[in-house]
Amino acid sequence: MQNENLTKKELKLPSFKTWDLDTKKEVAKIGMTASMAIVIGTSFGMKSKVMKNLHIGAGVALVGFSLWHHLLYQPAKKSSGKVASKAETTHETVVTETKPKRTRKPKLKEA
Repeated sequence: MQNENLTKKELKLPSFKTWDLDTKKEVAKIGMTASMAIVIGTSFGMKSKVMKNLHIGAGVALVGFSLWHHLLYQPAKKSSGKVASKAETTHETVVTETKPKRTRKPKLKEA
């Protein structure tokens, strides 16, 4: 009876796609830190074949986490074509706020 219940239950892990952006950034940072620690730790025992393979694997993981971290910080892509066509069809004017330029005050000449 218990065996039947255990086989019917499925292990549900949180899906990667449901993570928000901040969680993905934190996981990437933790992955980079852990793989860097393994690379540094295994660098002292490079005579052993196991340590050498672990060192190479951790280096590959570090590159992967670094690339993922870089891609997470890219600005979101906006389809400018849709925005422009929408503004043209509705005849709306898009106004962007700009800060006034700072000008320097003239220095007083001393006599």
